[in-house]
Amino acid sequence: MLPLWRPVIIAALAAALWSSPANTDRKFGCLFEDELCATYEFCVNDGVFGRCQALAGADLRTYDISSSGLQHLRILLQKLAHRGLTWQDDITQQAVSRELSTMRTSPLRHQTTASNPVVTYSSSRDGNLRSAQSKMNNNLHEYLTRLGFLPQVEEHDEAQVQHEGFNIQVAKGSLTQIPVVKETRVESGQFLVLTILCSLFILVAVTVSATVFCVRQRSHLRMKEKLASLGTDTNTDATTTYQDLCRQRMAIRTSERVERPETLRHSRLNSVSSQFSDGPAASPSTRSSTSSWCEEPVPSNMDISTGHMILSYMEDHLKNKNRLEREWEALCSYQAEPSACSVGQGEQNARRNRSDAVVVYDHSRITLKVENNHSNSDYINASPIMDHDPRNPTYITSQGPLASTVADFWQMVWESGCVVIVMLTPLSENGVKQCHHYWPDEGSDVYHIYEVNLVSEHIWCEDFLVRSFYLKNLQTNETRTVTQFHFLSWMDRGNPSSARTLLDFRRKVNKCYRGRSCPIIVHCSDGAGRSGTYILIDMVLNRMAKGAKEIDIAATLEHLRDQRAGMVQTKEQFEFALTAVAEEVNAILKALPQ
Repeated sequence: MLPLWRPVIIAALAAALWSSPANTDRKFGCLFEDELCATYEFCVNDGVFGRCQALAGADLRTYDISSSGLQHLRILLQKLAHRGLTWQDDITQQAVSRELSTMRTSPLRHQTTASNPVVTYSSSRDGNLRSAQSKMNNNLHEYLTRLGFLPQVEEHDEAQVQHEGFNIQVAKGSLTQIPVVKETRVESGQFLVLTILCSLFILVAVTVSATVFCVRQRSHLRMKEKLASLGTDTNTDATTTYQDLCRQRMAIRTSERVERPETLRHSRLNSVSSQFSDGPAASPSTRSSTSSWCEEPVPSNMDISTGHMILSYMEDHLKNKNRLEREWEALCSYQAEPSACSVGQGEQNARRNRSDAVVVYDHSRITLKVENNHSNSDYINASPIMDHDPRNPTYITSQGPLASTVADFWQMVWESGCVVIVMLTPLSENGVKQCHHYWPDEGSDVYHIYEVNLVSEHIWCEDFLVRSFYLKNLQTNETRTVTQFHFLSWMDRGNPSSARTLLDFRRKVNKCYRGRSCPIIVHCSDGAGRSGTYILIDMVLNRMAKGAKEIDIAATLEHLRDQRAGMVQTKEQFEFALTAVAEEVNAILKALPQ
């Protein structure tokens, strides 16, 4: 039994401490920061952060807080830490105090077991400065501990608090060391719902992916089947589609044709149309269109000095009529070697020549495949024209087709891989037939095994027009687009009205042909005079565009005559070729940067 004076002393000490000003300044967070409490204060474990209190055991209460409340406090501390606040700041203390004031509390039961510490003694802030009050507090603390009112205090690096099935492990330090809530008891129903939702999501994703994969594989298989069937089955969808397309275009063209009154502007076109057919002239269809067109020279690799030298030579050549006359006489006396024409002059082939003066050489002629020819012949009056590559012709010059050789002409177009035809003659001149009408006026016509369908007809100017054809091989069902450039105003053994018109026409042809490796088919009536002049101009200008330093037009013409007889028939045509070359060189020089 304790002496009677001991309770009196204890009561006096407690009253002195209770009346101290620190009683009103109870700081939170002492479980996480050692130096938060004053030297005369104790850190009481209130179940959350710890609270500084002057006298242990006085009004000791713990907070009954749920898991959601803990999470709310955790978010609050994170926000304060992001603002750079610590447990020492008044804002932190006020915010925590305000949140804890709304929570339920219960009286703290004192336990003596070491597994549930209640109070942790705060380390001394300043050991050198000890006031009388702090000494009295220390003595009181030791006395109360010996009496058993306070448990033994052990210092730990980490504090562990249990609350309603949740473990909160924290380390003492700054406010940024926020306790991590580890939930050890979760309702099994929530896990079940999450598992079911995840399973459904995965199942839907797999199903959608499999469906997309199957659809794409099926489309690929269909495409392969269509590609494999092209050209092998005459009743394929591709053939039917092609035929329907041709019929629809021709039906639209026929239904939309509108008769227009003849005007002075159309008188020229009607006179040209009369050359195409012996019947009455028809008004232009809606498929035909008229444009004015002029194009600048194609960019050339010719340098300025070479261009000026060539231009001076051409101008001097044209001014010196005697020199031009002598040069033409020398060209007329030129004889090609070899020059045998026995195949073209044979009995079976002579009737296939439009003129006896222009017959193909035996060593330089286009041969057709006999098995594809309607008359089992390989002959056509057409010659390959080589430039720099003796294996691949740059041009094929041909006579205008006869009525009996139209199928041969389209066979040559197909077998040579040609996509561009240059026609330099009207169909008739002064009642004299110059060329057979070898394409359909509208719709499609079949020439042996080749179906020709007129797609469009575009009148660029009064001097030339452009037609587009579908050419189809009925044996293989292959289809090709062929473009015909028809120059209208170049009469037999004459010249165009101006070199500029023909040069514009040439640029249009080359723009369409550029980048292709197949030959260009050039024909007039006999395939020599106008065709030879056009090929001479085009070949010389192409050589200059590739950077040739020297150009000999006479030698180039001899090179052409080695491959086909009669190329460039008159001196006027030769002079026109010189004029056209000089005019194009002048245009190129103007376009070059000075």
